[in-house]
Amino acid sequence: MGKDLSAEQVSSMKEAFTLFDTDGDGKIAPTELGILMRSLGGNPTQAQLKSIIDQEKLNSSFDFPRFMDLMSKHLKPEPFDRQLRDAFKVLDKDGTGYVVVSDLRHILTSIGEKLEPTEFDEWIL
Repeated sequence: MGKDLSAEQVSSMKEAFTLFDTDGDGKIAPTELGILMRSLGGNPTQAQLKSIIDQEKLNSSFDFPRFMDLMSKHLKPEPFDRQLRDAFKVLDKDGTGYVVVSDLRHILTSIGEKLEPTEFDEWIL
């Protein structure tokens, strides 16, 4: 159980598991596995979840030790630096290895959790 997981990861998983164990019986339903994995940084598709549920024979609620076993086998979050590189590749339209400041300004001030233009100016300088 949790052989490849750090104490911090185990603690985060226990906290998340407890939040999803709404009736306090120490178990969660297989249907909650996807949202629980996503809350811990995973991004499984519906097909991947179905495969995990079938492969692991999850046909009834399961406890935390079983959850830890599942996570050590199936939760493989991408390293942050890879995610960041992939995000910048989207912004690097010409494939030059550089991002145009005006494009970055537009995205960071108009999409998602928007920065104020003055915040962007402080951040970029």
